[in-house]
Amino acid sequence: MQVETRIDYDKYIFTIKDWVEFVVRFSIKAVIICYLFYDSGKGILLLLPFAWFDYQRQNEEKKEKRKQELTKQFKEMMESLLTSLNAGYSLEHSFTDAKRDLSLLFEPKAVIFEELNGIIEGLRVNIPLEKLLKDFGHRSGVEDINNFANVVMAAKKSGGNLIRIIEKTVHSISDKMAVEEEIKTMIAAKRLEERVMMVMPYGIIFYLRVTNGEFLEVLYHNVLGVLLMTFFLAVIYVADLWARKIMEICV
Repeated sequence: MQVETRIDYDKYIFTIKDWVEFVVRFSIKAVIICYLFYDSGKGILLLLPFAWFDYQRQNEEKKEKRKQELTKQFKEMMESLLTSLNAGYSLEHSFTDAKRDLSLLFEPKAVIFEELNGIIEGLRVNIPLEKLLKDFGHRSGVEDINNFANVVMAAKKSGGNLIRIIEKTVHSISDKMAVEEEIKTMIAAKRLEERVMMVMPYGIIFYLRVTNGEFLEVLYHNVLGVLLMTFFLAVIYVADLWARKIMEICV
């Protein structure tokens, strides 16, 4: 019997709320850019390619946030499984207890509940737990979940100590999350500096427009000026993407 297809965590589909957020954010940015860089509402036509980049970036942010939430929820699930195993329950039965325990910690729409429902339903129709976990790990794209699925599969085949395996996995995930939080704290100041640096070009142009508008007139309402402004805007976008990539590598 095939495992029911569920969430693919490497893909994110915008909800209505996400689209509203994206449109509002891009509209505000478009108004600012049209005023500062083009002095014309027609500049929105030149910003359409940038809208695609903004969409991709917001999509990646949403996808990464969902994976981070899933990892935290998975850690809590592992701790619940460990408690049930120590109480003498089988690993298969422990997932039902984990769902009950996690309902006290997370809201009903938390992604972990869809996974738990899928696992419990799969066990009910006699799909092997190893197959269900392997599917979960593959779809999640989270290394810890995939590793857990692999060790459970190996333990089931070799008769290993599941309690010890899950205990070590919980400790490993906890230590890894602690290190990641320390790194994020260390580079928080750098993230703030990056945000300030990305805002600076807009601030400089705004200052020039307010204090000495004639200085920028040569860049507006002519082909050369539009090309130059578009080039400057593209440089800002590339610098922003580059800075974000550096931050991601650091994390």
